[in-house]
Amino acid sequence: MKAGKSMADYKHISSLMERIVHKYNQAENRKRYYGTDLLLSRTEIHTVVEVGDHSGLNITSLAQRKGITKGAASQMIYKLVDKGLIRKEVSPVSDTEVCLTLTEAGQAAYEAHQRYHAQTNNLFFTTLREMPEETMREMEKLLTEFDKILDIQMKDPK
Repeated sequence: MKAGKSMADYKHISSLMERIVHKYNQAENRKRYYGTDLLLSRTEIHTVVEVGDHSGLNITSLAQRKGITKGAASQMIYKLVDKGLIRKEVSPVSDTEVCLTLTEAGQAAYEAHQRYHAQTNNLFFTTLREMPEETMREMEKLLTEFDKILDIQMKDPK
């Protein structure tokens, strides 16, 4: 242990990091209204964003881009079609393939999500800009190590 650092200091930092992770997960998992009268989950709005960013993509491409199965992508698309956010159309390339596009409500949700991220990122980036350079470098080292530890924990089945 380095001079001047007690075990209590390490436990406090560890507890703080754990609390931040839990709060982040809670915030990310909260359903929100994005420019419509529909409450959308993180997965739903990020699917809307994927379709908005890549209009005309098919279910297979969506699944690949999101790293999920075609079945999971298809189920999500059915939900979003039912909610009136995504439209499925026959592909101009093949009658057996569908293309995904946003409806007017889907476009409104897409744009509201972009504004939401701009606003929340701005708060975070303002805090980071005000930090001294040395603090930023130390924080980056800490977060890099934390990321590596989480990777190890994710691989360990115990």
